[in-house]
Amino acid sequence: MILILSEKFDIPTQNIITKLDNYNAKYRVIYGSDLLEKSFFIDVNQKYIYFDDEVIADITVVWYRRWLSYKFVFSQNPDEDRYLREEFESLSSYFMNNITSKRWINTPPFIQPYPSKSTQLQKAVQAGLNIPNSIVTNSKLFLNEFYESNKRSIITKNLNNPYFFEKGNEILGTYTTIIDDEDVKRQDNIYFPSLFQNNIIKDFEIRIFYFLETIYSYAIFSSNNSKTNTDFRLYDFNKPNRIMKCELPNEIELSLIKFMKSLNLHTGSIDMIRDISNNYYFLEVNPQGQFGGLEEYGLFIEEDIVKYLMFQH
Repeated sequence: MILILSEKFDIPTQNIITKLDNYNAKYRVIYGSDLLEKSFFIDVNQKYIYFDDEVIADITVVWYRRWLSYKFVFSQNPDEDRYLREEFESLSSYFMNNITSKRWINTPPFIQPYPSKSTQLQKAVQAGLNIPNSIVTNSKLFLNEFYESNKRSIITKNLNNPYFFEKGNEILGTYTTIIDDEDVKRQDNIYFPSLFQNNIIKDFEIRIFYFLETIYSYAIFSSNNSKTNTDFRLYDFNKPNRIMKCELPNEIELSLIKFMKSLNLHTGSIDMIRDISNNYYFLEVNPQGQFGGLEEYGLFIEEDIVKYLMFQH
């Protein structure tokens, strides 16, 4: 049986489920929130899971896609919410460690934490990929030196995941941001450590979905839109960016495969850019990044994933 572990309402997961149904495949989906909404028990001695009136057994392949939405609220009390979230992560780790399967696609972060962006950059260089000039610092002095040495054109981004928060009726996030003179001047001499990079003038952005050594890549032409020029994830729904399938140079694909293997990642959404001199730069990988809806561009990601899952089964 195929087992999918995911987050409720995740669109790529729903697309995969639809295709599995079309093939009459035998599968089971467990969402992170199910551990809080459906009955289960884990027999510690026999190491098996009884979940929602069914023993979870005869699993041939497990695909860890996602788990629980960051928006999930365990308690209105902040301290209690933090405590229950930590308890849930421990529960999730134990739950997944008790799933017996011949094959896992991606190790859950509860068992093996995903690498930070700074670690990703180091691994990318070791794999032969170009990266932007990058520093992590908490010093105004070093920031100013980096700013000046990169022609006063730098950006900052999260060391790990974006932080999302509500303001009025909007949900805002800490996306990639351009740093200017005033930003540098108003920093304290010592501030919270941050990642800074030189701001590369890009020809276009490249989103790559990686699945077990297969590369699916498409170009995103975001440079001419002031809203998406710095970070294409700041979508402009009124003027969507043009996208098209693209082929990466063979040496870039080989380096990406080497990079993903070094992080022990079987799947992930990779962001790269190509500059106006045709140089390729690695930016980051999100092991749980979005994908799909690209069949009209000749990228049959969901179909290939379903066929792989069924072959394992």
